[in-house]
Amino acid sequence: MPHIKPLSVEESDAAKADIEWLASATGFVANSMLTLAYRPEIARAVLQLIRAVVRNPDGKVDPALRWMVAHVTSLANGCQYCSAHTFKNGADNGVPQEKLDAIWDFETSPVFTHAERAALRVAITGGQCPAYATEQDMTELRRHFTEEQVVEIGSVIALFGFNNRWNAFMGTDIEPEVLSFLEQNSYTKPDHKLAPKQD
Repeated sequence: MPHIKPLSVEESDAAKADIEWLASATGFVANSMLTLAYRPEIARAVLQLIRAVVRNPDGKVDPALRWMVAHVTSLANGCQYCSAHTFKNGADNGVPQEKLDAIWDFETSPVFTHAERAALRVAITGGQCPAYATEQDMTELRRHFTEEQVVEIGSVIALFGFNNRWNAFMGTDIEPEVLSFLEQNSYTKPDHKLAPKQD
């Protein structure tokens, strides 16, 4: 049960065009944006970040990896709403089913590359607390990615830092379209959390 009832699309007024743009990309209207629409300038700003960071056709990081980073960050932060969305968006944007199924075991699963492991490792550490991303983690990330790509990966983590906190705090309901997708794909959220590596 959400703490604040989402507005309808018609009530979203000043943020309506941006909310409808996102709905055209996902196939449904996001409850999180309808709640943010009480403050349309905030909704529009968040939607502009979404457009620039994870839905940018000119991005420097493969869209599938962007969504895996978003998913792992959301899982690590315990946000059910965002982990559900990023699972569906990952599938919709080229993440193979075998990677979605093994995402929580990315450190050991052979389906992930060394570059993906480096990005997903900082998705956990940097997502939970930026100070947890060690110099070693960042050095490994820079071994596999250009400076532009590192900035983009960090931007995905930072964007979902906001999204995870917003939706967990507000108790945002997952939309029926997303729930249906999860059921059809036998999605079960892991019942444990990854902790930052200890040196």
